[in-house]
Amino acid sequence: MTWIDVIPALFLLAIGLQVVFYLGVFSPLAFFKQPQVEEEPTTWPGVSIVVAAWNELFNLGELILHLEAQDYPNLEIILVDDRSSDGTYDFLLSEIQDFPRTTFVHIDSLPDHFTAKKFAVTMGIKKASKEIILVTDADCRPVSDQWVKQMVLKMAEKDLVLGFSPYYAFSGLLNAFIRYETFQTAVQYMGFALSGLPFMGVGRNLMYRKSLFWKKNGFASHYALLSGDDDLFVNESATRQNTAVCLAPETHVYSMPKLNYRDWYRQKLRHLSVGKRYKRRDQVLLGALWFSQMASWLLWIPSMWLEATWFEIPEWSRFPADWTQAQPWLSSPWVPDWTRLIVGVGAGWLLLKWIWLIRMNRILGKTLNPWKLLGYDALYSVYLLLFGFITLISNPKKLKWR
Repeated sequence: MTWIDVIPALFLLAIGLQVVFYLGVFSPLAFFKQPQVEEEPTTWPGVSIVVAAWNELFNLGELILHLEAQDYPNLEIILVDDRSSDGTYDFLLSEIQDFPRTTFVHIDSLPDHFTAKKFAVTMGIKKASKEIILVTDADCRPVSDQWVKQMVLKMAEKDLVLGFSPYYAFSGLLNAFIRYETFQTAVQYMGFALSGLPFMGVGRNLMYRKSLFWKKNGFASHYALLSGDDDLFVNESATRQNTAVCLAPETHVYSMPKLNYRDWYRQKLRHLSVGKRYKRRDQVLLGALWFSQMASWLLWIPSMWLEATWFEIPEWSRFPADWTQAQPWLSSPWVPDWTRLIVGVGAGWLLLKWIWLIRMNRILGKTLNPWKLLGYDALYSVYLLLFGFITLISNPKKLKWR
């Protein structure tokens, strides 16, 4: 077998894997139906919202108002000031009494063995008096006052609830792609969780029990890594039985995206670098998904012209003789049977993918233009190829947070 045979084989393998993932893993998300609203409980469990902040004075002033306005009776808000130098500490000291449900923790030094974000979140959880922890970031904004309530309703007998956190929309290709990549990330962790294979969540909208956090020794297994306060913790803690997904539109938490390519590059490098620490099962599944995503797009056109010697074109895929006699171009040597077959396979795959992406985009709040989804998806394949290589050779311990 030569390389001419390998490329079509990889393409067809990729298409097969894509069909398996979309029909098998992502169908529960694509065809998700919001359950009917149940009668609210008479008593609500206590919830502590934990927000770690470094030089977020501008954001905190607005965020506190959103959190204080939550329609939830048993709520406390814990702000963790992580060595800020922009006046955050003075603001909290002088203004905190105006916010009855809010308290704060001030950090003035960082232990040698901890990264900043994980230490701040840990101190916030240590301060929390409630059993249920809901974490978000200072630049995030819940879309409604029902955020906490709807997340708690999903908790029930669970230990973890995964929420969705899209980015605000601005003009430009970078923002459009950031929103698509965020959508794809949500499709993956929501889809896998709904299929009984939870592997990550995002710290902008994540709920878990404090008892689970301490049972897993917090972030002890990855305290020295910059990222992982959300996805690595979920990867270690989540199971089919203890994890729920919250897709109620009222629980979406919007965040501010990076505005230039340099900041976005550094952010993605941090996020993707911790994938090496996922469970082996999740590495294999994500590796198969990402391979199929890249190969199905990048090998489609080459496969049209590299006819595999090992494959015999089935008779049913050929044009009938009366068609080719009436339209000679159908039998042109420039468009051989193999090319028509590969074009047909690829077109069928794109149609299936587009339908599923449209449905999942609708479930996740219609944050993207449905007519542009396939274009973004092709670009996403190039992104996976480039960042996959970069993160493969990078050392996550050498990455910088600020």
